[in-house]
Amino acid sequence: MNTNPIFRIRLLKAVWMKLAFWRNNILLRFNPKVIANKSYKEVFGRNVNWENPGDLVEKILWLQLYSDTTLWTRCADKYRVRRYVEEKGCGYALNELYGKWDKAEDIDWAKLPDSFVLKANNSCGEVLLVKDKSKLDIAKTTEQLNRWLGAVYGQTNAQLHYSGIQPCIIAEKLMVDDQNYSSSLIDYKIWCFHGIPECVLVAYDRTEGQYYLTMYDLKWNNISSRAFNKNDAHYGNKEIPQPKSFGAMLEIAKILSRDIPQVRMDFYDVDGKAVFGEMTFTTGFGSYAKEFYQYLGSKIDLSKVKKLDKPNTL
Repeated sequence: MNTNPIFRIRLLKAVWMKLAFWRNNILLRFNPKVIANKSYKEVFGRNVNWENPGDLVEKILWLQLYSDTTLWTRCADKYRVRRYVEEKGCGYALNELYGKWDKAEDIDWAKLPDSFVLKANNSCGEVLLVKDKSKLDIAKTTEQLNRWLGAVYGQTNAQLHYSGIQPCIIAEKLMVDDQNYSSSLIDYKIWCFHGIPECVLVAYDRTEGQYYLTMYDLKWNNISSRAFNKNDAHYGNKEIPQPKSFGAMLEIAKILSRDIPQVRMDFYDVDGKAVFGEMTFTTGFGSYAKEFYQYLGSKIDLSKVKKLDKPNTL
């Protein structure tokens, strides 16, 4: 038996993670509210009010368990959402797609251009920016992509709509924005409620594991002081100019979010053109002020949503 203390710690950690995974798996099959409530309570210090949800996060949790999330599954899929965007007449806003593969070993690297972006379609944050293909370690990248494909995303917070996504890898054009306001490509995330845009979350200066945020209203007034928890690590409040394509972003967001109780529509501005990023139905939480969570929650009218008799399960 290996008595190395580091080995034993790693082994115990692996066993604990495995047990936690199976526990979550069982709960998601029989009582997913327990997992959703745990995540909420860790941030807000109280239980979810399932009978009368009020703030944004409570209502999102209610929707993910008590409403039909078939469209969520389709549109959270970074590959299948492209067809949805096309069907809505907004295909012109899609980034160029180079390829889609179910296994990393199937990628024909020779056919890809010198620069591109690799993404997992079924998760959040699994993105690899390839600026120079000649410097890419193909073997190491293949291993990384297969880990992405094998990962189970969404179970920690009972985001069950992700379980219906068939994993794949996609390659898209590497977008470059010639601006001096951010060290990375700027994300413009438009909060929409029942098809009506409400405000814009701007993410910038991304590095591995970090990014910063500023919030604007639709007239591009900075509302960060009332929107954010100022102690949050991502609070930046840097002034980012309104993008040239903001009007187009709003129009596309209205079309794509029509009849959806809540969704965050993500865009980029490249050479003055609005480029669709993704649709986010279950945002992470903790960065906003509690009053702002309440305000955004007031924009969701659950009386317009048909409630399921039983909650969604795994």
